[in-house]
Amino acid sequence: MKCNYLNLCIETDRLIIRPLELTDFDAFKYSFATRQPKQNEFDSDDIDVSHYTLRNFSEVIQSFIKLADKDESYIFGIFLKTTGELLGKVEFSTLCRELTGDINWGVVGYIIHNRHWGKGYGTEAVRATIPYAIHDLRYHRIEAHITPTNTCSIKVAEHAGMNYECTRERFIREDDQWIDKHIYTITAP
Repeated sequence: MKCNYLNLCIETDRLIIRPLELTDFDAFKYSFATRQPKQNEFDSDDIDVSHYTLRNFSEVIQSFIKLADKDESYIFGIFLKTTGELLGKVEFSTLCRELTGDINWGVVGYIIHNRHWGKGYGTEAVRATIPYAIHDLRYHRIEAHITPTNTCSIKVAEHAGMNYECTRERFIREDDQWIDKHIYTITAP
């Protein structure tokens, strides 16, 4: 699957969604440096980029490009249109792709830095990028795998047009324990 990953730029009323660039280094460091302390169990408290250099950041960007080139993952920064501030990311990963085109599944993941929770940015970003994932990445089915108690992430999926499908028990291992995941989906028309 080849798509024009590096040239993608989706604009909404409030957001710009695009791959990270070297010029985003300062926004990247600022975004993590100004996070509030851990807000709940789904908010990672181990993100420390204070030691990152431009070279480290370049390596991160190159790894994102390689993942896209291999059709494994497509990672986009979510930027506030008015200020250019990096708010978080939205990512599409390929779950299954058959050469015949009969099965093309992806999974969407999203993170909004906790200073910006409750403002609808996650919903806006996911809603804006789903058409790209369906038309350009050619996923006919997109899933979101959400911990059942993560009500904020569930709301993002629902408000972005995804529907609850099922709960997969003991679906993934996190922090040395098996946890359940709600599966939310949207399919191509």
